[in-house]
Amino acid sequence: MGFWSKLVILALAALAFFYVKVNFFDTQHTKVEKKLITEEQVVEPVKKQPQTAEKKTQTPKKEKTYVTVYFLGMDKNDTSIFKKVKRELPAGQTKLKFALNQLIAGPTQYEKSVGVYSEVPKDVKILGIIESDKKIIIDVTGNIQTGGGADSLYSRMKQFIKTALINSPNKPIYLYIDGKQAEVLGGEGIMISQPLKENSLDG
Repeated sequence: MGFWSKLVILALAALAFFYVKVNFFDTQHTKVEKKLITEEQVVEPVKKQPQTAEKKTQTPKKEKTYVTVYFLGMDKNDTSIFKKVKRELPAGQTKLKFALNQLIAGPTQYEKSVGVYSEVPKDVKILGIIESDKKIIIDVTGNIQTGGGADSLYSRMKQFIKTALINSPNKPIYLYIDGKQAEVLGGEGIMISQPLKENSLDG
């Protein structure tokens, strides 16, 4: 084989080697790199969820409402005096009606044990409380004015008037007995001026 023939064979062999290297090895390496890059891109870092502190929703406490009821008691000189007691007003009830019903119900056992008492008969009924823009009418049964004598009648009516006035809106209050406006109370003939005031029984 001549020199030129050998040279041609070597050149062809070199070309074949470069061809295989470029088209096989480099291509596979490139594909692997591309594949690795693609896989790394789709793997997202784990995001930590922000820890939200649990908010404890506290319902604000509703302030309690009280009514004032006037009972009776004795001072250190054994003189009859008015005793104010508090009663918690239930939801949905009006102060005036609830207070008057508490007055009729009388003192609690504890209040009795410390000398509180009432002259208002327990069988008295509130027939109605009518409130308009200009006035309030309280209608009660006639037995509020019977029994006990003049002192008892005066004391119970003062209890009633004081309890009504302190628990009502700023409107004139009129007392009706069995559907009629009261003018004279009981057989003792105690006069009552209206609308009700602290001194309505004092002439």
